[in-house]
Amino acid sequence: MEFRIVPCGMDYDAAKNSADVLTSAKITPLVAGLSLITGYKIGESSQYLSSVLTTEDVDKLEYGSSIAVFSPTGAGKSWTIEQIALALSKDKQVIILTNRHACEIQLKQELSRKSGMNPIPAELLDNINISDNLKVMTYQKFVKICHCYNGKETVLFLDECHCFTEDAVFSTYPQQMIQFLHRNLDKTIRVYITATPEAVLPALWKLEAKDDSKLSPLTADNLNDFLRFTPVKSSTRIQMTYLMKSDWSYLTFKAYDPDNLVKLAEYLNSLAKDGKKSLIYINDIQKGKELQELLDESQHVYSDEDKKPELTEITENSRFDTSALITTKVAENGLSLHDEDLTNIIAETYDLTALQQIIGRARVSRKTPREITVLIPDYTASHLGSITGKIYMQIQEFDKAVNNPDFAMQYLPQPNPCIYYDALLKKPVVNEIGRQELQRQKDFVQTLRDEEAEQPHAFVRHVLEMYGKSTDNIDKIFIDYDNISDCKNRIHTAWETFKSSRKTDNDLNILKNTLMSACNETGAYGKELKSNIQINTINKILKFADIQDSLNPGETIFSINSPEENN
Repeated sequence: MEFRIVPCGMDYDAAKNSADVLTSAKITPLVAGLSLITGYKIGESSQYLSSVLTTEDVDKLEYGSSIAVFSPTGAGKSWTIEQIALALSKDKQVIILTNRHACEIQLKQELSRKSGMNPIPAELLDNINISDNLKVMTYQKFVKICHCYNGKETVLFLDECHCFTEDAVFSTYPQQMIQFLHRNLDKTIRVYITATPEAVLPALWKLEAKDDSKLSPLTADNLNDFLRFTPVKSSTRIQMTYLMKSDWSYLTFKAYDPDNLVKLAEYLNSLAKDGKKSLIYINDIQKGKELQELLDESQHVYSDEDKKPELTEITENSRFDTSALITTKVAENGLSLHDEDLTNIIAETYDLTALQQIIGRARVSRKTPREITVLIPDYTASHLGSITGKIYMQIQEFDKAVNNPDFAMQYLPQPNPCIYYDALLKKPVVNEIGRQELQRQKDFVQTLRDEEAEQPHAFVRHVLEMYGKSTDNIDKIFIDYDNISDCKNRIHTAWETFKSSRKTDNDLNILKNTLMSACNETGAYGKELKSNIQINTINKILKFADIQDSLNPGETIFSINSPEENN
C-alpha cells in the first residue's frame, strides 16, 4: 500500500499535474516550488505579460498581501506595469521602485507620455512626479525618505527586485528596503517583479512568510519529498505567482579567454566591419578602458558623474551609435536597447543573475527574435581561486560588523556596505542580506572550482546548461577555436613522438620545447610558458589537450586510449 503525504487542502493529482507543467516549462526549482504553493498563472513564450497579469489581479489584493511576477526580459513587463500603475493611481497611492537611474528615466518617460504630458527633457525628469498618487524613483532615493511612508497604505511595484541580493554586497539600501517592508507589511500591497528570481527568492520568502516554514526547490523527480515538507498556502502573504515561459533558441553562445583582451578585440573589430554591434559588460572600469583602447570604435559608460549625459542619451534613444558599448553595473539592469544591429553581447561575470540581466538588455521580438551571440568567459582554476579570495576578503569585512556593530559603525569608513544606522531603531543595523549573498557566491564559485578540477570549462558548462544548450565539444564554441585545435593537434603529435622515443633526457627536452612552441605560438593555452617547464606543467598541458596519459618523475604511465579515441 502506498501512502502519500500532502499539505492540507492540496489534492495530490492536481499537485502532480501542476508540477509537470512547471518542470516541463523549465521553471527554475525554487520558483517552481513557490508557484506550486501559491498557485500560478503561466504565459507562453510567444505571449506578453499583459495576457497573464491584469489590473484586476492587483486591484483585488488586500493591503498586507503580495504577488510575485517573474517574467523574462522582452515580455512586455514595463508596459504592463505602467498600464496597471496608471489605472490604480486614480484612487490609490502607487510607487514604482527600480534599482537604476536609467530604469527610472525610462519609466518616467513612458508614464508621462501615457498620462498626456508634453515631452519632458531627460534632465528634468529627476524632479517630477507623474501625479500626486503615482511616483517613480530608485530604491536608493526611496530609502532616504521612506519614513514619510511608514504606516501609509501604498501599492509598491518592486521592479528588478533581484537587486535586494545582487546589490547588497556593495550597498546597504537593500537591507534598508527590507527593513521598511517588514515594518509596513500590513500597510502595503507588494508586487515583486524580476526576470531573475532564483537568488533573491529565499529573502522574499523569509520576508513574506507568516511562520518559520522554509521554501524548498521543486524538480521533475522530487514531488513526493517536496509535498512532504512543503508549507501550506496560508503560510505566506504571497497570493499568486505569475510566470512567462522563456524561449532561448535565439541565443548562440561562444567562449573566450578573459585574460586575452587582444584576441577579444580582434574578434569584435571583425564583427564591427560587418556592421554588427556589441554590448560589452565588464564591471571593472580599468579593464574596460584597456579594451576600449584596442577597439576600433567604442563607447564606455560607468557611474562617474561625467558619464551621466552619455548614459542618459543612450537611455532616451534606446540605442548607442558606436560599434561597441562597454558598460558596468550602471547599465546592467532595466536598460532597453532596441537595435536590430545589436547582435553580440559580452558578459564578463561569474554571477549568473548579472549574466542573465545583461543578456536581457538586447530587446528582441517575442514572436520573431533575431539571433544574438553571447560571449562568456572561460574561467580557469586560477581565475576561480582569485575570485574566491576577493569574496573571502569581503566576507571578512562583513564579519567585523557582525561581531561588533558599534565599533564598525564608529570606525569603518561611511557609507559602508556592511552596516548603517537605523534612526527608527536608534542603533546600527548589520547588512545581513549582503553577508548571506557573499556566502552564496562563495559556495557557487567553490562548486565551480571542484568541477574545474575534474573537467575544464566548468563555468561555461553551467551557463550552457542553464540555457538548455549542448555541452558537447565545448572547444568548438571558443572564438579562437582554430588556434585551440591547432595547439591540441601539435601537443598530440609531440606526445606521440615522445612515447615512441627512448625517453632520454634529450627526448624530454625536445618534448618540453615542442609543447612550449605549440602553446605560445597559438596562444591557445591561456598563459605564456617560460623556459624549462616542469613535469606538473607538462601534465597540465596534456590534460588541456584531452590526453589521459601522465608523465611522472622517474617513470611514465600511459593509458590505453589512443589520441584518435580522445578526439
